[in-house]
Amino acid sequence: MTNIVQEHPSVIGKNNWKLNTFDICDKCSSQALVQVLGKIGSLYFCGHHYNKIIKNSSGYANLMGFAQNIIDEREKLIKNKAIGGIWCMSIL
Repeated sequence: MTNIVQEHPSVIGKNNWKLNTFDICDKCSSQALVQVLGKIGSLYFCGHHYNKIIKNSSGYANLMGFAQNIIDEREKLIKNKAIGGIWCMSIL
């Protein structure tokens, strides 16, 4: 029996992710999906808290003033949903 989760095309590039389960949001205990690299360190955010900050004009301005580079891996959520849906369908 093959592992459809690993063979599905949406898994391609999975090894290119920079953030992992040990990277935790600075606001809550969720897995960080965004890392904002600044001059004096890094900030980590889950998708919810990153969205909340960038939708606030002063939060966005502060974040952009701090950021030198942003690693945004919120796409993981979309890929994981697609994989989970296929896996559930294959069981039935």
